[in-house]
Amino acid sequence: MTFMAEKGNSKSDYVLGMGEKIVKYLWWTGLKKAASSMDNKLPKPKQLIVEFQKGLAEISSLNKVLGENPFRPFYADDSELNCKSYDSKQSYHDALLSFFIDHETPEDKEDLIKPLLPPEGHLFSHKTPNEKWFFLNGIGTNEDMARINARMLSDIFKRPVTPLHNPTNGFIHDLVEVLNGRGNCRKTSIAQSAKDQIWSELQVIKEKLKTAGPTGRKECKVVVIAHSQGGVIMSNVIGMLLEEHPGDPLLDQLEVYTFASAHDEFPSPWDQERTVYDVPFCEHFANDNDFVARLGVINGGGEKTTGNVYVNHGAGHLLNFHYLRDFEKGKYGKDSRLFSLCNGKRLSD
Repeated sequence: MTFMAEKGNSKSDYVLGMGEKIVKYLWWTGLKKAASSMDNKLPKPKQLIVEFQKGLAEISSLNKVLGENPFRPFYADDSELNCKSYDSKQSYHDALLSFFIDHETPEDKEDLIKPLLPPEGHLFSHKTPNEKWFFLNGIGTNEDMARINARMLSDIFKRPVTPLHNPTNGFIHDLVEVLNGRGNCRKTSIAQSAKDQIWSELQVIKEKLKTAGPTGRKECKVVVIAHSQGGVIMSNVIGMLLEEHPGDPLLDQLEVYTFASAHDEFPSPWDQERTVYDVPFCEHFANDNDFVARLGVINGGGEKTTGNVYVNHGAGHLLNFHYLRDFEKGKYGKDSRLFSLCNGKRLSD
């Protein structure tokens, strides 16, 4: 499979062909980097072989991470790759370069989740004071791009959405984090810091529950929307919460929704002897020709994923351009709980 291009336009064909080669080079370079490292925090050789095999099986969809037409996200409205979405040309350039370039020395690498201020300038006609919404981003996403994703989520759901920024240190470093999260190093510092943020907010909800009636209990909740690597992180977060707080009814107030998730199991199975998990409510959304989703949430038919998986016929991996635009139109189906919360609606409405 190749990128779509106008017939007879050799210059366009050349550019698209180079784009396909660059994407594939980044994927394999990241895996080779992980395989050649002697750092004991990195994935084990057996796991890397498995990831190589999975990558080969889905390689035909790798060149469509930017969709059928890779140029469209750079000028389409609401796209995180459109320069008009950013406050300045410099912030736009920084957002693009942060995916490819690791600006930090090993000693300066960030490995903690950092909450950002919700996007400004939104007036919400529907008040939801007993809810707290978070957005957890995937790889190669700097703070500005995470805010742009959160802004579109706020526009769709008419609620303030706080970005929980999963910092990027360049594609290769981020890819190794994904492999760790899917492998034997699931209790990463990234996942632990996200868990601490979410559990802290659940304590706030716990206080609100004391004065909430039967209807109000439905409104008292923490909602996390995760994209790509964010789905891996949330898989591990829920696994840790189940391990540390088994049977705690407070976990019923947590809802998790993933888009294009890279997870291989959801939630991560910390306690292998348990056969039944009382898991917080979850839903997942995936494009059937998204390379990351094919390696993750819809791999194996989603058999290791708790929660309904809604699949749309389409390509592309960008949250705003390839997922949220179609989600808002109901292309993943209109019977999901998350879709029912669009435009400020609540479960109690």
